[in-house]
Amino acid sequence: MKILMLTWEYPPRIVGGISKVVYDLSGRLIKDGHEVTVVTYREGNAPYFEIDKGVKVYRVDNYMINSNNFIDWILQLNFKMLAKARRNNE
Repeated sequence: MKILMLTWEYPPRIVGGISKVVYDLSGRLIKDGHEVTVVTYREGNAPYFEIDKGVKVYRVDNYMINSNNFIDWILQLNFKMLAKARRNNE
């Protein structure tokens, strides 16, 4: 099965608990024979693409629109991650 996960947090970006959950779940799904792709936020100098223990990880920059709150920031990031996922599926 091909599985796509969209998350604003994946190692090395760790803000809360979702990073560990997505990381562990992705690894388990790979061990079970599935193909896993994660699209996430790029922070600092993290690579735009890497294969992390079999998991294809694509990182995107957020739009350069100043957001006043977390909800706006996430909404903008969701659009960016969706665009990346669509490009990779073509």
